[in-house]
Amino acid sequence: MPQRKCLVSFAGRDGVRHSIELTAGSLFEAASAALAGFRQHGWAAEALTPNAVLRVEVQMPPTVHDVPLKALEQWQQSPATSPKDYIGKRGK
Repeated sequence: MPQRKCLVSFAGRDGVRHSIELTAGSLFEAASAALAGFRQHGWAAEALTPNAVLRVEVQMPPTVHDVPLKALEQWQQSPATSPKDYIGKRGK
């Protein structure tokens, strides 16, 4: 899959929207990389809850997807089908 620029965001319990811009080859790779990025920043990591929904906005062409954190974690824990898939599941 071609790499595409994405903006991934989520709203914390207090209604504050947190976002990160990145490049990824699939929807779940984008969500996984964003989750790793959010967890590196205390202010965003504290706002993540098990019921969080990550919004993935693909910039070319503009497309928006809402990814429940539970679905992302299930994907991350499923067996990798290739080395590229393994890297994507680790959030790069």
